[in-house]
Amino acid sequence: MKRLLLALAIALPMYAGDGAAILAKVDAARNPLNSFSVDVALTSTSGSETESSRFRVYGKGSDRSVVEFVAPATEKGKFLLMLRDAMWIYMPATSRPIRISPLQRLMGQASNGDVARTNFAVDYNATAVATEDDQWVLDLAAKDPSIAYARIRLWVDKKSSEPTRADFYVVSGKLIKRAHYAQHAQRVEIEDLLRTGNRTVMQFTNLAAHDNPEKMFTKDSLGKW
Repeated sequence: MKRLLLALAIALPMYAGDGAAILAKVDAARNPLNSFSVDVALTSTSGSETESSRFRVYGKGSDRSVVEFVAPATEKGKFLLMLRDAMWIYMPATSRPIRISPLQRLMGQASNGDVARTNFAVDYNATAVATEDDQWVLDLAAKDPSIAYARIRLWVDKKSSEPTRADFYVVSGKLIKRAHYAQHAQRVEIEDLLRTGNRTVMQFTNLAAHDNPEKMFTKDSLGKW
């Protein structure tokens, strides 16, 4: 009987509360800084065609960020502002920022939200946790219907608390893309599961503490600092 009870305990999934604790560790492993800057390089491949772009992300807390377009030169002067689940883009040719969706593609398979957000717990609740070899497997449900992906299935290394893989689902329940994490989650390769062979690599470098003033994270300040 004791062996049977032990086997059942191992087979049962953990509680969602345990998932919240694991998710907090994942976010801390990806970015332990409260106010920071980080460079992001995107390289997208579609068939024989390749394009690249570079950005600098300024973040404060867990739910505010500004993305500055660095390259190519034709994109310089553009900024993205993300406040919780709301996002705006500023372009020099327009008089004011325009409201956009975090799910909208920035380049290749990377969406606006993929670049602007480095925190899972802000947007998702862990609804279930299971184990798979040396990894946790978390089911994440979006806290708000406007969030880019309605559901994420996330694989996390038990020892390091670093993500290794994530499957992204839209509201209809369709799996649209898969991310593979490497180099302590500083390299992310995103597969397009709707268009075979299309992929985008996101490389994060130069993560550092940066004193970002509050005024940076307002629509009126975009493009003016």
